[in-house]
Amino acid sequence: HDPVADGKLVIARKAHLILPTHQLLDAANEARMGKNKIGSTLKGIGPTYMDKTGRNGLRVGDTTLPDFKERYTKLVEKHTEILSHYEGFEYDLTEKEASFFEAIEFLKSIPHVDSEHFVNGYLREGKAVLAEGAQGTLLDVDFGSYPFVTSSNTTTAGACTGLGIAPNKVGAVYGIFKAYCTRVGGGPFPTELDNEVGENLRALGHEFGATTGRARRCGWIDLPALKYAIMLNGVTELIMMKADVLDTFDTIYACTHYEYNGETIDYMPYDIISIEPKPVLKAIEGWATDVTKITSVEEIPAKLNDYIAFLEKELEVPIKFLSVGPDRAQTLELR
Repeated sequence: HDPVADGKLVIARKAHLILPTHQLLDAANEARMGKNKIGSTLKGIGPTYMDKTGRNGLRVGDTTLPDFKERYTKLVEKHTEILSHYEGFEYDLTEKEASFFEAIEFLKSIPHVDSEHFVNGYLREGKAVLAEGAQGTLLDVDFGSYPFVTSSNTTTAGACTGLGIAPNKVGAVYGIFKAYCTRVGGGPFPTELDNEVGENLRALGHEFGATTGRARRCGWIDLPALKYAIMLNGVTELIMMKADVLDTFDTIYACTHYEYNGETIDYMPYDIISIEPKPVLKAIEGWATDVTKITSVEEIPAKLNDYIAFLEKELEVPIKFLSVGPDRAQTLELR
């Protein structure tokens, strides 16, 4: 099916456009930072947000205005002036610009809407609206592991500011997490397994970045970080993914606390970057059973049920769904 032809895909007029020069600025800045780089996807997101907050950005709705090309040229001139200060950074804009304007024509073929009226209209009609967030809570620009973060709010609050809906319109909040922990790019990772166990998790979980293909860093589940994410998002129910990745482990571990500055704490400290806390790990007996074939709750191994019960007790939020494989059919409703 073609979602555009079916009328199922619309795009918000107020969404900001990523220009080719935004991507170049991203790459130039990351190259300049060397070993201190953030681990950007190099898609131009950071520079686009800089223009958004600086009130220079171009938005989807601008593409239909008669002076769009003029506005585009003006912003590109500003960007190329900045790029001239990056010594030794070479680029060719011609090919990128041709692709950009091709994409703009495609964007213009999709209906543009004011998301605030569009979504609130559905809510007024009593229809169900599902908003799906991108990226993890710890990449949130305000409450994540700054500066190793993205440029936007990746929490539930981002649904309100991103779509134009009031906080009191938000109903159930599903927190999606893996049975272990991963991170792409730089930044703190107290439970990281920089060893053969981590390599196994990466191979079994096919842990490579969706955008860049980079190998994800892997480690044991981090409960202080997960509790923090649950609190920030107001999570009402949890969904645990990739339980099958832990199938072959006789023993798995969960970080319950951190050792930090001579103390044992159960929260994420402010300066987690400069003084990375040491994880306090609890050993848990693995289920050592292939769970990818199970189709009912009754077939869940006892030790996996124990792991679920342990997490629910620690997190104080019920786990509603359990994923035991990459296919949608490999999802079990627990309650």
